[in-house]
Amino acid sequence: MEQNTAGPAPASFTKEQLAAGVKVPPVVEQDLRRIISDRLEQCGLYYRCFSRTKTAQSMARKFELKDLSEEHKLQDLIGVRINLYFDDDVDICRDIMAQTFDVIEWSTSKRSEDEFKPAKLNGVCRLPEYLKSEISPRTWDMCIDDTFELQIKTMFFEGWHEVEHDMRYKGEELWSHYPGFSRYFNSILATLELCDKSMVTLFEDLGHALYKSGRWSDMIKSHFRLKLGETQLYPEVEQILNEDMVRSDNLAKQIFRTPRQILIGQLLSRTRHVPINVNTIIALLNESVFHDERLTDVFHRTDVFNDGREDSETEARHFELRPMRRQVAFQMKTRVDGSRLKSGSPPTAQTVFTQCSKMIWKWIQSKYGVLFRNMPEEVQTYHADLLAYHVTVKYDPERHVMKVHVRHMDPEVGGRIWYSEAQVYEQKEGEGVTAGIWLKVLNGYAQPERRDSATVERQSTYFSYPGFYKNIVDTIGTCSALPCSGRRRILREEDVETVARAITDPERQFPIVLIISKDDGSGMMDESWLMQFRVSDFTRTVWRYAHVLCCYEPEGRRILQLAGDVRYASEPQIPRFYIYWPDGTQDDYSAEDIRNCSFGRHLEARGDARTYDIVHGGQAFYHRIVTDLRDWNVGANMWEGFQLDVMTEIPD
Repeated sequence: MEQNTAGPAPASFTKEQLAAGVKVPPVVEQDLRRIISDRLEQCGLYYRCFSRTKTAQSMARKFELKDLSEEHKLQDLIGVRINLYFDDDVDICRDIMAQTFDVIEWSTSKRSEDEFKPAKLNGVCRLPEYLKSEISPRTWDMCIDDTFELQIKTMFFEGWHEVEHDMRYKGEELWSHYPGFSRYFNSILATLELCDKSMVTLFEDLGHALYKSGRWSDMIKSHFRLKLGETQLYPEVEQILNEDMVRSDNLAKQIFRTPRQILIGQLLSRTRHVPINVNTIIALLNESVFHDERLTDVFHRTDVFNDGREDSETEARHFELRPMRRQVAFQMKTRVDGSRLKSGSPPTAQTVFTQCSKMIWKWIQSKYGVLFRNMPEEVQTYHADLLAYHVTVKYDPERHVMKVHVRHMDPEVGGRIWYSEAQVYEQKEGEGVTAGIWLKVLNGYAQPERRDSATVERQSTYFSYPGFYKNIVDTIGTCSALPCSGRRRILREEDVETVARAITDPERQFPIVLIISKDDGSGMMDESWLMQFRVSDFTRTVWRYAHVLCCYEPEGRRILQLAGDVRYASEPQIPRFYIYWPDGTQDDYSAEDIRNCSFGRHLEARGDARTYDIVHGGQAFYHRIVTDLRDWNVGANMWEGFQLDVMTEIPD
């Protein structure tokens, strides 16, 4: 009997099916272009960047022409094209993109020695995870890969490539019987290729002539071929370069002989964008290559990397007043159990409330006391306003109630106001929750909606909790179905029922991370499947808003059974990584999920610095889970705060 060796049947979708299932919001294209532009602008390359998203009609046609399937998916749902002005920038740009995105493969035009074709470089890159999440989930069920196509080519070839693509690649019948015209077409292409290479040679030869003439600024512009500001060369630097000409290996010659790649690498390694001009170029090369003490002294005195920085468009723009939009940066509702207080007897509600109140008041004093010098030493009802700074405290020790609202302007980001709110109160028995002292915390910011912004910040971008919350958790102790602990916890048989109850506890606001591993045969826990995912480090990172628990397989299966997971008996895939969310939903991951994890770390610092990189495996999984936990925290419905956008003061 013959075996069927045929591959999977090709997929087929109609234009209507694709239009209904594939939804790509504009932010995906816009942010890809912005990520690329940020990197290329940082190093001063001459370029143009374009993008497109395939239409439903174009995708349907590709499904007709190509044998697309689950094993061979459509990879260019989104396409980005980078046009460069200089031929030697293609390799430089490729290296920059490889450091920026998760590149699956590169492909180049194949040409024989006597043949001319468009010189282009194609890359298939993985979409950053945060942008993939913006695309409709049905997309990934239609044989479409979570990738985008990246084309890099020179401007000369871009000028005629579209015509060549339509009139030659898609229209071979036009040329089949007219070899003379095809040869003529090739000769034009050969001329364009010569132009690409001649431009680089021209500027190098010009730079050498300028070096011989002692025109240092013009030599730098010609040799490095980057977008430079108009700043003039410092007279002290020009004098040093002139005086150094007596040496055979003088500084000017070293500048001219330094490859562009070294300078571009230095520009990209800076934590913030620096103005690119003749002075900063020499300063960067001196830091990395020359180490000339005379230049070091000049650049130190002039603060070269800030000199010549132009006002940004934002600084020059007239802003219209807009309503403020609130954004949560952290929230929590948890019981304060006093388990970390050092006392010989169990702490009373009075003790816990008093300690919480003092800790919050001490934090307010340390943060706002320099502004409000009349702030009392002891906790009490208090109110103070000074321009954009505000403190309100309502304190009722007899009823065990403290309410706090503070806010201040962001010292670095114009228009942004940060606020923190807290409520400490005693919950009596019979009110549907555990009796004791409870704490509600809300940390966030408000800012005018950016209507001209091409990007959408994810909710947890500025995830942070106020210092008093950290101090209360660390030194007084909190409990959210389980006591909070910053140490790694390995569950034993006697812990199983307690954890199972915590998983189903409706009061719990902490997600529970449950890591089930096998015995390695020597009585130790085998965690090689977690790769670079460091459980202890992870616990220290998230323990103030999530529980992290580890256990061996027998205890783990018993917890799954008691928690109502019907798969516990038949599920063979242990080791396993579970997250039990407070809303009753559950995520679970296998070793394969961790091994294949890819995560785009999209980091934005204040000001003009933006970094982006991609990690894989256990390290990527670590960042992904931390991000998921933080996203859940800021998006959950724990507590709305005092809603001061509709009130003038916090209620009694």
